[in-house]
Amino acid sequence: MRPSGRWATPDEPVLTLYPVRVSRDVAAIATEGLDAWRRGDFETLEEVLDPDVEWRWFAPGEWDCKNREDVMRTLRERYEQGFAKGKLEFRDGGEDALIVISHPSEIAGPEWPEETATIMRFREGKVVLMQDYPSEAEALAAVLAE
Repeated sequence: MRPSGRWATPDEPVLTLYPVRVSRDVAAIATEGLDAWRRGDFETLEEVLDPDVEWRWFAPGEWDCKNREDVMRTLRERYEQGFAKGKLEFRDGGEDALIVISHPSEIAGPEWPEETATIMRFREGKVVLMQDYPSEAEALAAVLAE
């Protein structure tokens, strides 16, 4: 069943939500933003991002996004590349956070990672940080190490 309470059609991407212990507000904000991205509704997506949001890749480098404008540019690029159609899964990320797992190679082919996991951190109803990891296991280890 879709987060909106309806069943997905066979050709519609499914957002898989697993039980998480994060607050309802965090899960609702993440779902709202990710659903907006899937629809190409960038105005709604932008509203859930803090102006100073950061999105960090596995290791620091040129790919890192330092503000909402950088993040939005990257999300638009990923949308155009078809990544919004991919299956996403949520996991518990601790207080005011959750982990979003994706499988980029299913959309873009073997040159992309088989799995990535992003810890999304929230403050005052906005996403303030997205930290990427090469796998769900590494993201979970990072959460447990905090």
